[in-house]
Amino acid sequence: MIVPSGYGLRPLVPELVLLTAAAAALFVHLFAGRHGRRAAGYVALAGIGAAGFALALTPPSAGPLFGGHFVADPFALYFKAAILLAGALAVIMAFRFFDVEGGEPGEAYTLVLLAMVGMAAAVSAADVVTTYVSFELFAIPSYVLAGIFKKERRSAEAGIKYFFLGTLSSAIMLLGLALVFGLTGSTAYAEAGPALAGAEGRAVLVAMGRVFAGLFFKAAFVPFHMWAPDVYEGAPTPLVIFLSTAPKAAVVAVLVRAMTSLFGAYAAEWRLVLQVIAVATMLWGNLAALTQKSLKRMMGYSAIAQAGYLAIGLAAWGEAGRTAVLFYIVAYIVMNAAAFGLVLLVDKGGRFDESIDGLRGLARRAPGAAASVLVVLLSLTGIPPTAGFIGKYLLFTAAVEKGMILLAAAGALNSAISLFYYFRIGRAMFLEEAVSAVPEAGSQTPESFSRAVTIFLAFCAAVLLSLGLLPTLLTTPAVSAILSR
Repeated sequence: MIVPSGYGLRPLVPELVLLTAAAAALFVHLFAGRHGRRAAGYVALAGIGAAGFALALTPPSAGPLFGGHFVADPFALYFKAAILLAGALAVIMAFRFFDVEGGEPGEAYTLVLLAMVGMAAAVSAADVVTTYVSFELFAIPSYVLAGIFKKERRSAEAGIKYFFLGTLSSAIMLLGLALVFGLTGSTAYAEAGPALAGAEGRAVLVAMGRVFAGLFFKAAFVPFHMWAPDVYEGAPTPLVIFLSTAPKAAVVAVLVRAMTSLFGAYAAEWRLVLQVIAVATMLWGNLAALTQKSLKRMMGYSAIAQAGYLAIGLAAWGEAGRTAVLFYIVAYIVMNAAAFGLVLLVDKGGRFDESIDGLRGLARRAPGAAASVLVVLLSLTGIPPTAGFIGKYLLFTAAVEKGMILLAAAGALNSAISLFYYFRIGRAMFLEEAVSAVPEAGSQTPESFSRAVTIFLAFCAAVLLSLGLLPTLLTTPAVSAILSR
């Protein structure tokens, strides 16, 4: 199939802009000397902004492009915008992190941009070969990002664990995609999907199980989540913001295409699998978070639980489920970025305190930041008037409409469980006194609060409140994006 006239390379412009920005950030890092640390970040932010501008000007395609390998439908454009949002939030927080912790972050910005290229290509993939290559393009930089902070042993451990388990999951997914080709003789979704509907059922289920296993790993669904807590705890915090949000957006988009285009004839089977996965992911993430003392690790388990809520919408995929998933993925990106961004608020002698105890008395020391964090916690729990409440309402309503009453009840129960560990953060900020600052040896570790992080938290809180009070700001583009699905 040739590219329809009038499109040319325009559907690929956002990816090409990101690729150019990645190369530019690397050269700036190499040749800008001691000023290269921030200059490379500015180049990365400018590249993301330019890619967003190009994305806004990209015309939605009426069908597959470039020989059937690529689509630029409204669904893909929506998820690309979500990925750009996650990348921008991570880069903004990276300035604060590297200013305090030191290091040479230029290559980190380059790797973030390269990973975004792979994610953007993955959500537009309409062919199993393109899907796998795109996945590897964002997976390999992600492995490096997890272990890039050489000063921390746990960062190296996170990178190694992520690499070995990630390559294993990629191999499993590749085997599933190979089975799809073997059963259908085609790599294009549009041709393989109808062929799978008439293929031998057990073989198709084996292929579907292996494809889904690889995708579930990247989304940190239980029982494929074992890498997530260690990686989220060990990796640099701004990169955790990126690794815990942008890949999930890409995986959800690819999973939706696999569900509808490849395995649409087996909806009953994948709905059952996703229901079990959703309950297990929510329950494990929330229960494990209850026992954590590290704020960063607690938010890591919280991110796993939030992925379980997304799985509810995938299990209930339909008119209501589609809107719920597209709304919640954006709300999740903002909530998660703010939750991990809280770790970067307080600098104590050149280090960040990742313990919950370090937040004691924050409402008296930094009232603006504490108020913003409170909004984020309410949204994560699903309490009005926040985007988290609207998102969970849409997800649970979609499940009820599909007759999945118990699944919706499980989601509501897990939201109630999450209140207990989110309340621990709120209690530390508002109800507990700060740890005594009286030094025992005549010296005191200096403590400073970042105005930039305070503004960042306020921005995220404002977005969550705006979407909670005016959900049509997001549901309207979400409905437009799903017309093609």
